[in-house]
Amino acid sequence: MNDEIVLSSRIRLARNIDGYPFFLSDERAPLLVKTVFDVLKKIDRFCLYRMTDFCETEALAMMERHLISPDLIKNKKYGAAVVSEDESVSIMVNEEDHIRAQCILGGLSLDGAYKKLSLIDNALAGELKFAFSQKYGYLTSCLTNVGTGMRASVMMFLPALTITGSLPDCINNAARLNMAVRGVYGEGSDSHGFIYQISNQRTLGISEVDIYRSVQSTAEQIARTESKARDYLLRSAPAVIKDKISRSYGILTNCYKIDHNEFIASIAFVKLGVYYGILNLTDRTGLNELITEMGSANLSIHLKDGGGSTEAREARRDILRAQNCVRRLKKLVMLNGDYID
Repeated sequence: MNDEIVLSSRIRLARNIDGYPFFLSDERAPLLVKTVFDVLKKIDRFCLYRMTDFCETEALAMMERHLISPDLIKNKKYGAAVVSEDESVSIMVNEEDHIRAQCILGGLSLDGAYKKLSLIDNALAGELKFAFSQKYGYLTSCLTNVGTGMRASVMMFLPALTITGSLPDCINNAARLNMAVRGVYGEGSDSHGFIYQISNQRTLGISEVDIYRSVQSTAEQIARTESKARDYLLRSAPAVIKDKISRSYGILTNCYKIDHNEFIASIAFVKLGVYYGILNLTDRTGLNELITEMGSANLSIHLKDGGGSTEAREARRDILRAQNCVRRLKKLVMLNGDYID
């Protein structure tokens, strides 16, 4: 599977403690955080992050890296996250459910993410009694998660389907298979840079393995459709596509100031240019890291002077984004002279 189409895979498990109210707001909440951390640090190297330790910008920076959710940020008093050293595993405690554990791996790796997270789930189940019904399965705060409590999802880069107007048909086909197509941060979020999340909607009356295999099958079908759309796009409008890619690359390697929306829109065409061979990529990991680090919250952390009006701070952040982008992108991506004629 081409990892320029399927960017990453995620398995997420929702669990609650038997006998506890779904939304903890008493002394049991910090005790649960301690118990989860004590279990996980026996397995591997994990770091504990309490929401009380973060300012809003630092919390948003973690969200941009897909380590925590907006709901966890809202629970400032009791929310916490236990994150693995490589940040592939994140266990949110006292979010919408008592425990929201997730594993994110690159490319189409649902099987690997499931196996890795199952080890953690089993370890937690050995120390904690999860709320479970013989009839319904795992009990969750949201009825749509009851059963396995599992969401399997993939992040997909779908520029050609979006540009050609074919994406609505893919969304309708996915819905018929009990799949949902959402934005970058899941339910209620928007798509940025042609990136969409495909995930299961059904969690009850189906096994965990069947869930992630169904998502994988859907992702594979959408990826094949995207590949065909990319071929059609280049054949039908080669000059338009090449010009858009070259202009986007020019903006990102010469800008003085750029906001996040323009950066994401431009970098999407740079990635498409790499796929077509119009641009040469020297370091895929470096490019992915650059995209994450250009998030507004992650950049704001590095601003030396946080004073002034909101507009002034945003302007300094946009200048810093441009400086970092120009400096690093020229080393990561270069125009293919043999392709441009």
